[in-house]
Amino acid sequence: MLAALATAVASSRPDFTETVLMFTSLPGLAQSIERLIDDTPIIDPHTHIHCDRPSATDLTALFGYHWVQTELIAVGMPKEDLDPALPTDERIRRMIPYLKRMRNTAMSWCVYRILWDLYEFAEPEVTEANYRDLLDRVEAKGKDPEWPAHVLRDRCNIQTFVTSLGNRGEASSSVAPDALFMLDAHYLFCPGVATDLDPFFTGRTRKLDYFEALSQAFGSHPGSSGELSRAVQGWLDRTVTGPVRFTNTFIPIEQRFRRPDPATIDAILARIGTAKDQTEADVDALVDAVTWAILEWHHERRKAVQIAVGAEYFICDGKSIPRFQPNWTSEMARTFHEFGNARFDIMMASDVLSQEVAVLARQFPNVYTSGYWWHTFFPSLIERHFALRSQVVPMTKFCAYLSDSYSVEWAYGKLQVIKRAIASALAHQVESGFAREEDLPALLQQILHDSPRDLYDLQR
Repeated sequence: MLAALATAVASSRPDFTETVLMFTSLPGLAQSIERLIDDTPIIDPHTHIHCDRPSATDLTALFGYHWVQTELIAVGMPKEDLDPALPTDERIRRMIPYLKRMRNTAMSWCVYRILWDLYEFAEPEVTEANYRDLLDRVEAKGKDPEWPAHVLRDRCNIQTFVTSLGNRGEASSSVAPDALFMLDAHYLFCPGVATDLDPFFTGRTRKLDYFEALSQAFGSHPGSSGELSRAVQGWLDRTVTGPVRFTNTFIPIEQRFRRPDPATIDAILARIGTAKDQTEADVDALVDAVTWAILEWHHERRKAVQIAVGAEYFICDGKSIPRFQPNWTSEMARTFHEFGNARFDIMMASDVLSQEVAVLARQFPNVYTSGYWWHTFFPSLIERHFALRSQVVPMTKFCAYLSDSYSVEWAYGKLQVIKRAIASALAHQVESGFAREEDLPALLQQILHDSPRDLYDLQR
């Protein structure tokens, strides 16, 4: 990280060059691999980029990414100083002291790569003396209709990206033709999680609203186990079609996929239908029935489901932590075996899961692994995970990049982190004799483009 920071500063501040580059020049092989990655077309299989508003409109939108705000709050910034009701200028001014406190982190490095590379910000850090000029730069780019395409296509070489169905909008931006979609089904698997994801279940924060939310989405009130299964699968038939290519969900680490008991579901639905009454245990049983029907649908239609795992939600005032349970791998393996025609792509928030998931992808034809999600998005972890996957998992079974970005600028910033970590891992493998340099272009083409294309049916 320090090497990247110094190199980036040196490139923007010529007077630093001689002093800094003596200590921070990357090995030639790693630099060559970075250039190979630059030349490789990329598919991003998981973003939340809005097709009408794909770029950051101002500096607060750029710094408002929740991964940045997590660190700002962690170093002492009061939550009220992030209030969107505050003027843009004032919010940034209040952030500046706290940005300095997180200056060493990978997320900060990512932020500054965006500022240096995309906005030609020539200062080593944001200060009260220079932030107003930066405000103007970001706002001007945010108004440029060609800016999103420049960042995504020219600077990232991203040819296709997948975003949430709720971000489809009027598809009015310059990058809208590059978009395909995923159905965010988080609420169906874990009521109360990610309820900001449109167009279904927005704002549903109460677990006991589950049946009402199902009925609203499906357009019916299922009265039996069979009716519920048919309603789920009919809704998926209507929704995951055309440009909507797959289903995405988060599951808590303690969740298991359980075969539902039809008699139990019939009794619950009958009681809800008459008394409008349900318990949390009833909801848990309904979740089992709904998620089982979802997996059956994907199995029968040979579709992909993207599952984010390894995190626990709602800890201490809404925080999340990485977590792992020892029996998770064996129990999930039974699910993968049961639904052998579905394709399961695993995104991990827990470093502890890395070997287990790699071995699952190595052994199960329908299991894949992608990206470096949430609590694993740090250069040292990315490098280790990539090194492991590239030696354990066949290259058609893993995807080397996904951004989870909310704007094109963050797709760029995260790509810089991933690119450097991948290049370092591959350089070590070549130097130690476990990979051949001449094989790298084909490998990169596969894991950055072909694997996500084929896994998620992203052919156009």
